[in-house]
Amino acid sequence: MAEQASKKRILILLSAYNGEKYIGEQLDSLLALGGDFEFTIRVRDDGSSDSTPAILAAYGRERGVEVINGENVGFNASFFALLEGAEETYDYYALCDQDDVWLPGKFERAVPMLDKENAAQPLLYSGVLCLTGEDLSGKRTLPYPKRGPSFYNAMIQDICSGHTMVFNGALLRLLKGSYREGLMNYDHWIYLAASAFGKVIYDSEPQVLYRQHGENAVGAQDGFFKKTARRLRYLKQARGGAMARQLAAFYEAFGGSLREEYRQEISDFLAAGKNFCSRIKYACKSRAVRQSGAETLLFRLLYVFGKFKA
Repeated sequence: MAEQASKKRILILLSAYNGEKYIGEQLDSLLALGGDFEFTIRVRDDGSSDSTPAILAAYGRERGVEVINGENVGFNASFFALLEGAEETYDYYALCDQDDVWLPGKFERAVPMLDKENAAQPLLYSGVLCLTGEDLSGKRTLPYPKRGPSFYNAMIQDICSGHTMVFNGALLRLLKGSYREGLMNYDHWIYLAASAFGKVIYDSEPQVLYRQHGENAVGAQDGFFKKTARRLRYLKQARGGAMARQLAAFYEAFGGSLREEYRQEISDFLAAGKNFCSRIKYACKSRAVRQSGAETLLFRLLYVFGKFKA
């Protein structure tokens, strides 16, 4: 009789902060996941001041959820604390926000896609977003990115939302010890690392309901006017500068291991930002792209006018 294959083991990592309104619904959706998998749910509370710790304690006692009570360090550092503490004995790792709802077939969808690839390389599964209202009504699936994932896209745009991510041990090992102060968003950093050193698998079917409300740490918007308003806010808030600082931090963390073409592109991006003529030259030959031609052109114009200086 053939020996039965062991179940895939998956560690779900969730960072919570003052999430009393939605976190119970999210945890219930995780506990209802389908598929023949063994998964552990581990939550780090980032110093909540509401009833979140009590809710998590109840799920720990009654449902086996692992709970870590931590000091408030912010969502980026909190997620990296979870990554640093993750044992390398699982087959896959998944990141989770506190206010969304996972669809039951998420791992049944993600795991076979990951299993087809070479596990020796860093692998990242991500996918399109399904936006919903606060009460999970009015579902709208955002379109598949026109250009798809790539390192040159990851330089200046994040298309891989953290709550969609499932990845392998090779990517976890790459991420451990990589946290830097210049990091802008933990999921953007992971997209950069996966696209630079491994492979990003992007799913055209959403597996998470992404709840939109006024308390989102990072939200998603679509439509011409909303996108335009967001771009203007980014300009006012110097988000281009934050992206440049993140690239500088990424270069510090991984520069010695990057492919030559990637290392040179980041080096040129950062060096050219120092004066106007250099910025024009870099903008004309830059390989960094956003998902649409119009947004790539906008990036180049903003770069020329110094909005992407580290």
